[in-house]
This record gives sequence, structure tokens and C-alpha cells, in this order.
Amino acid sequence: MLQAVSGVGTSLKDRREKHVEKVLEKKKPWGPFQYFVVLSSVLIAVMWGVIIFGGPEEVSGQRIDYDNNKRVFLFMVDNSIKRYARYQHNQYPNSLPDLVPKYLRLAEEDLIQLNRFTYRLDPKKGYELSYAHPKPGEMNIIISPKGIRYESIVDYGASE
Repeated sequence: MLQAVSGVGTSLKDRREKHVEKVLEKKKPWGPFQYFVVLSSVLIAVMWGVIIFGGPEEVSGQRIDYDNNKRVFLFMVDNSIKRYARYQHNQYPNSLPDLVPKYLRLAEEDLIQLNRFTYRLDPKKGYELSYAHPKPGEMNIIISPKGIRYESIVDYGASE
């Protein structure tokens, strides 16, 4: 009887050792998928943090130099027209001041800067936006929903 109990005890010990060895064998180093899951989780947490707590503070107090940034301002106005149309059921504004302040942020004293542009509603193209008084020798940019067109401005009054 004594032999039977001791024999059972060693077999339990052996089984336990084999189980521990199997568990240790199953633990493998992390693969690419585990790293992907961890990295994705961190990025999602960071994005939610930016969404909830906001990004960098808005820069205020700086004035835009409209003379040196004519093209940038032209494309800003064009983008505002497109956003207006998107939110107003594909209707374009009647005039450029209709964009302010909801679609185009401009200070009251900067509203006069919109006079730099010619804006026309066109039944075929939707609208056309361009510089109001381009200088001779400059390239005039004409923007419409169909695309961007460039026209060379020729001075016919110049003597040759």
C-alpha cells in the first residue's frame, strides 16, 4: 500500500511539472500583430485626447498681409464658397460678403479685401472667382467648380 501512494504522488508531481513546462512553452515573444494592437490603441487614445481637449490654441492678434498673400486669400475665399454650397444644398452665395463670418473668418475692417475679387454666378459653371483688377503681365487665376483657368493679362496700351 505504501508503494501505491508514493507512486501516485510522483505521478502527480510529474504531471504538474509537465503542465508547467507546457505553459512556459506556450508563452512566445510578441509578434507584429501584438505590437500593431498596442500601437493602434495608443494612437486612438491620443486622437481622442486631441478631440476632447482640443488642439493648439488659435492664433489671434496677427494680421494677414493681403498684398503678399493674394493667391492664398483667393483660394481661401474659393474654399469658403465651396463650403457654403455644401451646407446650403448646392446653392452658391449671391455675393462674397454672404460668406462672412460663418464660412470665412474676416474682421470687420478686412471686409473691404473682398473687393479684390470678381465673383459671378454662372448658370453653366456655377460661379467664377478671379482677381478684380489684375496688372498687365500678370497671370489671372479664374476659379470655378469645373476647375482653375489661367489667363495672361496683356496691356494693349503699351507702345512697342
